Amino acid sequence: MQIIHDIDIDSGVVVTIRTRLPDLPGTRYTYVVVLVAIVTLLHYSTTMHLHAAHGIYRRLYYFPIILAAFRGGWPAGLITSLAACVIYVPHAFGRVGYDPGPALEKGLEMILYVSVGLVCGILVSRESRTLRTLARTAHRLEATLDEKSLMEGQLIRQARLASVGRLSAGLAHEIRNPLASIKAAAEIVADDTHRGDPQGWLLDIIKAETQRLNDVLTRFLAYARPTARNDVLIDLDAEVAEVVGLLRHPHGEVKIIHFTGVSPDWTLHGDREQIRQLLFNLIVNAIEAAGAGGTVSVSLAADERRLRCAVEDDGLGFSVDSLRNFGTPFYTTKTDGTGLGLAISHRIVEDHGGSIEVDESFRAGARIVIAFPRVVSRAPERRCERKP
Repeated sequence: MQIIHDIDIDSGVVVTIRTRLPDLPGTRYTYVVVLVAIVTLLHYSTTMHLHAAHGIYRRLYYFPIILAAFRGGWPAGLITSLAACVIYVPHAFGRVGYDPGPALEKGLEMILYVSVGLVCGILVSRESRTLRTLARTAHRLEATLDEKSLMEGQLIRQARLASVGRLSAGLAHEIRNPLASIKAAAEIVADDTHRGDPQGWLLDIIKAETQRLNDVLTRFLAYARPTARNDVLIDLDAEVAEVVGLLRHPHGEVKIIHFTGVSPDWTLHGDREQIRQLLFNLIVNAIEAAGAGGTVSVSLAADERRLRCAVEDDGLGFSVDSLRNFGTPFYTTKTDGTGLGLAISHRIVEDHGGSIEVDESFRAGARIVIAFPRVVSRAPERRCERKP
């Protein structure tokens, strides 16, 4: 029987409950049997002339009875007390060793054996039920605290989103218009530049950098001011297959595997472009983490309520700092990164009622799992297949 033996209470709230490991099979009542045997041996081996010794031995039976009650509740206490009575009767009222004490005293002693076994066992059983209830309450409290922590994280991200949105409203006009003018001017000058002009590469740099800044601003606005959703029924497996197909050619140095689990269908309700953007972000990150010669695996699984998509790579995995800042806007470990890819992915998943998390038990690289509410349709069942 597991016994809760340590309860930490902080500010009146149960926060942890530790349980002792159960006894090994076959050793649960070893001490009980040994104690009963020792007391019985003392009774039967002591001569009848030692009245005081027999009186002491009768009381020694209480130790194994109480121990049994603590080990197994009232059933064990009752069984042990009855066993002690059965063993003691020939000695108390027969001629085997014979206890010289008064018959009434010996009879009352056996009644007390049974009473003590029952009372102790009932009290222990009641205490065990109370502790189990307390353990369940602690587990529910732990789940509530986890949910509270998750909600606090979401509120923090939403607050950041709101502040970034207010900032971006003014920056968009002030930055994008000059960028467009610079790019247009560079293209006009490039048209008037002769082929082979040594200054042509400077114009190429201007156009490339203005385009890069425009892309950064686009991602910035996509995070801060998301567009309206156009929700439709989406086949997640088909979207994954299409994204993987688009990324295989430009990233031929990385092996990308698409593995589909057994499920009747992979239907979810959401915005197709946002789901595709989410898949692009996660798979491209995995490709960059795996590097040349690496492997990226995209697998799907489903239960009755949710669809799950796991993106794995065999790169270096997440550092402690990266795990702590997973999904934090503007946090990046890349020299040319903006820190918005995973933040946008977080927002897309949350907007679709899903979840995104890092599988910290995965040690062969990194594994990110996203889950969405499932829309069950009557599509024909699909078999497990591996797409090279």
